[in-house]
Amino acid sequence: MTDKFYDNTRCSAMKGCPRKFYFRHRLHWTPDISGPALVFGSAWHNAMDVVWTLLAADPGRKTAEIAQAGFAAFLNKWEEEGMTPYGEMGPDEIAKLGARHPGTAAEMLYSYIDTRRAMFQSKSFELISVEQPFAVPLDPNLPNLFYVGRIDKVFKYQGDILVGEHKTTAMYSKAAGFRSSWIDSFSPNSQIDGYMYAARMTYGDKVRAIWVDGALVHKTEHDVFKFIPIERKWEQLDAWLWETRYWIDQIEANDAILQTLPPPEHLNYLPAFPKNTGECATYSGCTYMDLCKAWANPIGKPLPGGFRKEKWSPFEVLELNKLGLEQSK
Repeated sequence: MTDKFYDNTRCSAMKGCPRKFYFRHRLHWTPDISGPALVFGSAWHNAMDVVWTLLAADPGRKTAEIAQAGFAAFLNKWEEEGMTPYGEMGPDEIAKLGARHPGTAAEMLYSYIDTRRAMFQSKSFELISVEQPFAVPLDPNLPNLFYVGRIDKVFKYQGDILVGEHKTTAMYSKAAGFRSSWIDSFSPNSQIDGYMYAARMTYGDKVRAIWVDGALVHKTEHDVFKFIPIERKWEQLDAWLWETRYWIDQIEANDAILQTLPPPEHLNYLPAFPKNTGECATYSGCTYMDLCKAWANPIGKPLPGGFRKEKWSPFEVLELNKLGLEQSK
C-alpha cells in the first residue's frame, strides 16, 4: 500500500485555485525567483531556530552573541534562496527591497532577543522541540493517508504546552503595531488548525494553544513583536479534519480525470483542475496568470521562460525519514 502525504502547501493551493495546483504540483513548474517577502520570512525562521536554541540553553547569554549567530543563519538562508549577498548589495537594490533586506533583520534580532529574554529566564519555560516534523493520520479507514508538516517550536510555559509559529509581516499600524486584519487572519486559518491538530495528536490535551510569534518588518520600527494566542476546541479541529479530507478528495478526483483523458493534442481545453479566476489578481497577482491567458490546455506545453521544474516533495522538505517513514517509490 502506497503512503499518501498531504500538507498545507498542497491543500491551500487546491483551495485557492485548482489550475494553480496543477501548474505547481502536477507539472512541477515554479517561478525561478522567490519573492522578497517569502525569502525574508524563510530567513527569519532560520534565525529564530538559532535564537531560541541559544536562549533556551543560556537565557543570560549576551544579546550581541545571540544576534550575531542568528544573523549568520539568516544570511545563509538569504543566499541559499538566490538573493544577492548582503555585503554585495548596492543602495538601489536595498531601496527596491524596501524593509525586507538583511539590515532590517539585524536590527530586529537585537530587539527580539531583549523582548523575549524574560520568558526564557522564567523557571516555567522549557523548549521541547525546534522544527519538529510530523505525520498524523487523517482517516482511521485509510491508514496510508497522512497530513504532514513541520512545527516551528513546541515549548512549555506557565504549565501549558504551547506551539510557536513564527510569522513576519509589513502590515503596520501606528496605533497597535500590527494591523488588526493581519492578526485576525490567523483565526480561522487552515495552517494553524492543522498544526493544532497535529500537536494534539502528538501531545494530547495538554496542548493549550498556538502562539503566533509575530514580527513586524518595517523601515524604522524594529522592535514590534507580539504573541497572538490561538486556541481551538476539538469540534473545531473535527471541522478542519473534514474540510482537509474534502480538498484531498477533490485533488484525487481531478487526478482520476487526468487518467481518462484522450491524447493532449485532441483536447482544446483541460477538463480537470479548473481555474478560479477570482484569485488571479489577489495580492500582487498569480504567478501563473499569463500561462492561463496563453493556454486553455497546458498539457504538453514547453517549460515557460521565468520558470523552473522543481517537484514539491513534502517527504524530503519536511525530512519525514526522521519519523521512521519511507518515501514511496
